[in-house]
Amino acid sequence: HKLKYPGGTLSRSKDPLAQTPLSRTRTVNERIRRHKVSANAVEEASIVDRVRNSGIAATATAAAQAVSTAVAMRKLEAPDLKKSYIVVDKDDERMGKIDEAGLPLIYDKELIEKYWNKQSDALNKRWTEFLGYSVPFLTKVAGYLIQGGTDELAKHDAQLARDARVIMEKLGPTYIKLGQTLSVRPDVLPQAALDELAILQDGVKPFPTEVAFEQIERELGQPLGAVFSEISEDPVAAASLAQVYRAKLASTGESVAVKVQRPGIQETVSKDLYVLRRAAEVYQGLVERFAPQQKTDYVALLNEWAVGFYTELDFTNEGKNQMRLKKLLEEEGVEDVYVPHVFQEHCTRRLLVSEWIDGVKLSQCEPDDVRELIEIGQECFLVQLLQVGFFHADPHPGNLLKMTDTSKGKVALLDFGLMASVKQDDIDVMVNALVHLANKDYPSLVDDFIGLRILPPDCDRSKVIPLMDKALSPYVKGGGAKKYEEEIRKMYGMDGTGQNQIGGFQAMTQDALTVLNDIPFSIPPYFALLGRAIVTLEGIALSGNPDYGIITEAYP
Repeated sequence: HKLKYPGGTLSRSKDPLAQTPLSRTRTVNERIRRHKVSANAVEEASIVDRVRNSGIAATATAAAQAVSTAVAMRKLEAPDLKKSYIVVDKDDERMGKIDEAGLPLIYDKELIEKYWNKQSDALNKRWTEFLGYSVPFLTKVAGYLIQGGTDELAKHDAQLARDARVIMEKLGPTYIKLGQTLSVRPDVLPQAALDELAILQDGVKPFPTEVAFEQIERELGQPLGAVFSEISEDPVAAASLAQVYRAKLASTGESVAVKVQRPGIQETVSKDLYVLRRAAEVYQGLVERFAPQQKTDYVALLNEWAVGFYTELDFTNEGKNQMRLKKLLEEEGVEDVYVPHVFQEHCTRRLLVSEWIDGVKLSQCEPDDVRELIEIGQECFLVQLLQVGFFHADPHPGNLLKMTDTSKGKVALLDFGLMASVKQDDIDVMVNALVHLANKDYPSLVDDFIGLRILPPDCDRSKVIPLMDKALSPYVKGGGAKKYEEEIRKMYGMDGTGQNQIGGFQAMTQDALTVLNDIPFSIPPYFALLGRAIVTLEGIALSGNPDYGIITEAYP
C-alpha cells in the first residue's frame, strides 16, 4: 500500500526568495511544517518497513484474504436462541413479529437470517468499514512493538488510546460496549487508555432532543404533555444504545427517568453481529487447524454475546427483567441494594420509564467509598448468581450508583437489558468450585470443571492438576492481571531474581504448549456472560483496592 501524507508529495521543491519580512516568516514556517511532516513520514515509513520485513504484513494480508473468502462463500447462520442463557421475553403477542425495518421484535434466528439475506450489500459495506478502521490501527500497534517492544508502545499509549476510542465511537454501539468493558480494567490497560475509554461510559454524543421527543411521542401514541408534566430539555445521560431524560409524571408528580432508544440502532447492531460472527468463524477455523485439541466453541461464545446485544435493544424485556430482579432480591433479604420501580404502562420496545434515582456513579467515588460499596455490590451479584440463578451481566460503573437518599439503600442497580439465567445444577457446581479454588483443592476442582463442561471426563489428571496449580494459584492471591503476571514471572524465575531467565521462559512455554496441545478444555457459552460480569466487578474493585481478590472475597 502507498502511504499518503497530509502534505502531499514529499519531494523537495524550490522555495521562492521572500521579498518581505512577513513572507520570509511564512517561508520559514512552511519549511518547519514540511520538516515535521517529512519527519513523521519517515517515522511512519520506518514502522511500516519493519512490519513488512517482519512478515506481519504478509500474515495480515493472508488473514484478510481468508476472512474475505469466508464472508463471500460461507452460508450465513444467525445465533440459535435455544442454546443461549440470555433471558428474553416470551410474550406470544410479540414473538415472530417484525418491525418496519424487517427485524424481529424479539430475537428470532430465522427472521434475523431473512434480514441478513436481504442486506448483503450493506453487510459487505459494514465489513469493509470495520477493516478500514481496525487494520491500520493494529498495524501501527504491531509496528511499535517491533520497533521497540512494550517500552516503545508505552511511549505512544496516550495517542493510541485516543485513536482506539475514536475508532470505537465511529464504529458504533457494539464496539463502544467493548470499550466500556475495558475501561474498568486498571490491571490490564495503562492509565491513559482507561482515561480515554472512560469517556465512553457516559460521554457518547447525544442525538438531537427534537428527534428524541418525536420518538417518545411515537412510542407513547400521544403527546408528551399527556404523560409528563415536565421533561428536561437536554438528556441527562447519553449512552451507546439510548439516552435518558428526567421528567415528572403528570398523574402522580413522581420523578422518572425516560430512556429512549437511538434511532436506527437496531439495524446497526444487527450488521455488527454479522461482522463479528464471520470473524469468529474464521478464528474458530484457525484454532481447529493449529490447536485441534482445544474444544472451545468460539462461535458459540460470540453467539451468546450477539443474542445479548440484540436483546438489550428490547426495553419491554428490560422492564420485565428489572421488576423480576427487584422482587427476587427483596425475597432473598438483600439489604443496601435498591432496584428502581418500572412504570410498565408507559414502556415499549424503544421506551423505558422508571423511577428516578439521585446518586453518584461508582467510578466517580473515592477509593474508600468504592471499597465499601463494592462489597455490597459483590454480595448482591453472588446472590443473583449462586442463589437465584438470575444475574445482571453488565454491571459496569455507570450502572452502579452511590445513592444520595440512603433510606432505600446504599447502592442502586441500573440497566437490566442484559440478564442471564443459570440452572440449579450448574449453580451447585459453581459453589463447590469456588470453595475448592479458594482452598487450592485442585483434584476436586477437576471434578467441578468436568461438571461445568470445561474439561472432558477422560482428561489426564496427572497433567491437569499441576498446571491448574501454576495457573490458578497466583490468581487466587488477588491483585488482577498485573499482580498475576508478577506471580507467574516469580514462579518461573523470570522476575530478575533467578539465575536462569531463559530456562524459566522455556518452562513457561512448555507448560503453555501442554495446555494447548494435551488438555482439551473448552469454555461454555454462558461463561461469556459470567466472565463479563465478574471481570467488570473485579475491575471496579481494583480501582479502590489494588490487592483485591474476588475469589477470596467471594468465599462463603
